[in-house]
Amino acid sequence: MAAAPVEMRRCPRCGHLTRADRMVKGYGRDCAAQLGLTGRSVDTGHTGPDLLDLLGEDPADACDGWDRPADRA
Repeated sequence: MAAAPVEMRRCPRCGHLTRADRMVKGYGRDCAAQLGLTGRSVDTGHTGPDLLDLLGEDPADACDGWDRPADRA
């Protein structure tokens, strides 16, 4: 018995054909990750520090929770 043919659809973002059963909310997996629809990220080839690495360790800017308006009595 032959396997059923796999349904292919085009990703609306990039236009590549992808298997319909592997699409995430109608997008191909890489596009879905780039749009933030999945918990995973796509490897973009980033090297070096990111923006959070460039932030200095300033104790005055540290969030310890005591200064949040919602926590005031």
